[in-house]
Amino acid sequence: MGKYEKQEKMLWYVQILIFAAAIYIYYDMKAGGNLGQVILAVISVLSLTIDRFYYSKKIGQDVYFSYSIAYGLIALFCLMLVLAYVGVFHLEILNTSGQILWIMTPAFVLLWKTKFIAFREWK
Repeated sequence: MGKYEKQEKMLWYVQILIFAAAIYIYYDMKAGGNLGQVILAVISVLSLTIDRFYYSKKIGQDVYFSYSIAYGLIALFCLMLVLAYVGVFHLEILNTSGQILWIMTPAFVLLWKTKFIAFREWK
């Protein structure tokens, strides 16, 4: 295993912790998203961006067009949540039954990283 693969795997372990923290905050929050959830979502997308544009190139791993679309959708979803949090627009679902949406970004990022790391090692 090369240097960059080890670094990527450490970033994956950090993402597992971020996801666990997001679940903990979800069960602890009263209503709507809170700043902790927003920070975890943004950190998750930054982690995904590093994985997508830096480690994939260093390792020489192919990222297919469909995965680039998935990356864009995850980043867009996170941006939508952040803009709703700061009040640019209002999403009623975030105040009622949609509180689970706040942990979706860390969950999607963890799934992305798991797919790339686990399937690469199973070859």
